[in-house]
Amino acid sequence: MLPYVLTVLLCGTAAALAWKGWTFYRLGLEERPDHPDFRTLRPSGTLGNGYGYAGALLVFMNLSYLVRRRFSSARLGSMRVWLDLHVFTGLLAAVFVSFHSAFQLRTPIATWTSVSLLIVVATGLLGRFLYALSPAGEAKKLGAAIAALDGAEPGIGREIDVALAGLPAPQVRANASLLGAILAIPRWRRVSRQRRETLTLLLAQRDLGRATRALPRAVLKGASADARASGASALLRTWRGLHRFFAILMLLAVGLHIGIAWYYGYRWIFS
Repeated sequence: MLPYVLTVLLCGTAAALAWKGWTFYRLGLEERPDHPDFRTLRPSGTLGNGYGYAGALLVFMNLSYLVRRRFSSARLGSMRVWLDLHVFTGLLAAVFVSFHSAFQLRTPIATWTSVSLLIVVATGLLGRFLYALSPAGEAKKLGAAIAALDGAEPGIGREIDVALAGLPAPQVRANASLLGAILAIPRWRRVSRQRRETLTLLLAQRDLGRATRALPRAVLKGASADARASGASALLRTWRGLHRFFAILMLLAVGLHIGIAWYYGYRWIFS
């Protein structure tokens, strides 16, 4: 239920912020100073500035996922839950930053910060999609499915093993570049399709009973997933490195943006 709860919370927050300033944000830049909420919702206003600091806080909270990955063996909750929270805080930070800017980019540093955040969010969403597609432990699942089918239909396990040996899963180097991982996609997709077609023909020759009808589907799914496991994992690994690089650039931009805003907007505190 957590992803659904976070989605509702994200959409609800965005809707509430839009409802609060709808009459202000829809105005042109020349008309905004005459709006009664101008001093509140402008980027340096009470709420507008608060949106910015809320977005910055969420950006740094977002980094806790990296700490969790570093201590993956610790009992700190499921990695899937942490990943969902990582995605949620990143998207919510983008929402707050958008309303902080009042949907206008009037300085180079503001433009740089917003664009870097947009790139990080986009690469993060695609990385989350790749994570969902990346199989884990498929070799063990395939072995268990073949063993279960062989127990119901003795001898078929060896035939499946021989067929799969003729269609070995492509291996992508652990240190493969992003380009190398992308170029390997057609290869492991082709082997995945060939495995499914070969095993479908092989299993069609057997008169499997109704009780074992689900087992062939598990074998077909496992054989297909096992063929793309290495390539998908390499693609996710290299894409994560690209996402991390853009995240570092974004943190530099956010820190510079906050520093400049604080120095020129609040240095009177120290005078």
